[in-house]
Amino acid sequence: MKRISKLGLNRVKLSLKFGKLILKVRWVKMGIMMNRLSDNGNAIKVENLVKRYGDLTALKGVSFKVKKGDVVGYLGPNGAGKTTTIKLLTNLLSPTSGSAYINGIDVFKDPTHALSYVGALIEVPGMYDYLTPHELLTHYGRVYRMGTDRIKKKIKQVLRTVKLKDWEHKKIEEFSTGMRRRLAIGLALLPSPEILILDEPVMGLDPEGIKEVRELIRNLKEKEITIFLSSHLLEEVSKTCDKVIFLFNGEVMAYDDIDKFAGDSQHKKITVEFLNPLSKEERKKLSSLNSINKVKVEGNTATIYNSKDKSNQAEILSNMIKEGFDVISYSSGKQDLEDFYISLVNKKGGNL
Repeated sequence: MKRISKLGLNRVKLSLKFGKLILKVRWVKMGIMMNRLSDNGNAIKVENLVKRYGDLTALKGVSFKVKKGDVVGYLGPNGAGKTTTIKLLTNLLSPTSGSAYINGIDVFKDPTHALSYVGALIEVPGMYDYLTPHELLTHYGRVYRMGTDRIKKKIKQVLRTVKLKDWEHKKIEEFSTGMRRRLAIGLALLPSPEILILDEPVMGLDPEGIKEVRELIRNLKEKEITIFLSSHLLEEVSKTCDKVIFLFNGEVMAYDDIDKFAGDSQHKKITVEFLNPLSKEERKKLSSLNSINKVKVEGNTATIYNSKDKSNQAEILSNMIKEGFDVISYSSGKQDLEDFYISLVNKKGGNL
């Protein structure tokens, strides 16, 4: 009886432990679901991210949020901290301080789960030239522990998406740089990610290659994949992204819809053509006129950045004529992203 009682007691204890384990797993799953629900639809959230390399501070308290389904450009010159941010987001680096979340899951505390939602292309990846896209994607499918049937299905789907379906069994050594980059994006798409992180996706490409990658990003946008891409090419970002984050010297300087930046800058850029090229003294005099924030002069053409609004355009023209400038044409237009970024850097006291 005592043996039976002890055996029964041990079974009860084991059942209780197993029950607690199941309950704990359920609570963990519920906590993860609550994190995702409470994150207000953010695919990516970065809070006060700092990264130091010795005496160099690459990131100085960077914070931003990327809503699900948005295509966000992360803009800045080389050395601004773009790749450092992306390596932190993908757990390739550890932060000095700060937090990063993917779908509400802490990247640094639970990287495996957080990054299960992410496909990434970081810098320029190496390719095995002796393989075909089919062989390369099959290899990575096995790394992702995908079944054979799913790998075959995903290879067809991915190659169709990146417009390489006719090259499935061709050696990669035959590919152009643009084709290799599209294949690299295909690798990032293989696990069906909700979020795509791209680091300088058009770097080193010729105009045709840039156009191909641009069209690919637009197509992915229609599939409602959240895309976060870094670049120093402002024109490219303006053609592919909904929103833009301006980064300079490890700090976020502005973040908003691209259209909002254009709207805020409307009528602040004026192009003036003079009868003759301006002398050094005339350039100095032009820069000192009221309501003029900055002047760029090339030959007999000047680009003037108006510090106020549309109502000051007549005043600027009137002042130029009073000062003896021979104006033969005068027109206003919207500042582009490059102009806006430069103006931000100038206000910060920096140099590009």
